Amino acid sequence: MRTTIHLRPLPRYEPPFDDELAPQVWSPPRQQLALDWSTPAPVPARPDGRPDGRPEGDRAGGQPVGRSAGRPAAEVPGASGDAKLAVRRFVHLSVEVLNGFRPAGHLRRLSLPSHAADVVAAGLAGAQWVGQLRRAKKTRRPAPVAVLKVHLCEPRAGAVEAAVVLVTGERTWALALRMELHQQTWLATALRLI
Repeated sequence: MRTTIHLRPLPRYEPPFDDELAPQVWSPPRQQLALDWSTPAPVPARPDGRPDGRPEGDRAGGQPVGRSAGRPAAEVPGASGDAKLAVRRFVHLSVEVLNGFRPAGHLRRLSLPSHAADVVAAGLAGAQWVGQLRRAKKTRRPAPVAVLKVHLCEPRAGAVEAAVVLVTGERTWALALRMELHQQTWLATALRLI
């Protein structure tokens, strides 16, 4: 037995005009938990001097490993997570440009408009340099440009600088870049290939 499908006409529907819309006022639901923003109380010490619930290897001199006595607990060393992600994305795109998988113009969308021409020019020069190295070797399968190491620092909030060690074949070279946070987006302001 076959089932038949009946098509029915769609009822007319027009979205409301702007003057017909009711204002949407957000009110928290009754079941939502309130966040506790207070600072935690210090952990009481046991008679042997160890804080409760902490294994012996987790502390050095009564403080967590990795925290020096002079540094406040709220300060996070190194670059922020968003800055690391932005640098990683930009470096990945730059390596694709250097390997010839993307045109250098793709660096423009991750660059600050006032500095985009310099960033794209540096990417183009690097891609041409890699191309010359590959033509000089005349191998069937040239070694791609690869990232060996990335060093990051965030000299101030909203700015991150990176030094990237690159390798292609037997040659090692460096890429230096600076990215700044503009309107909630990390954009490159400088790119140098050494």
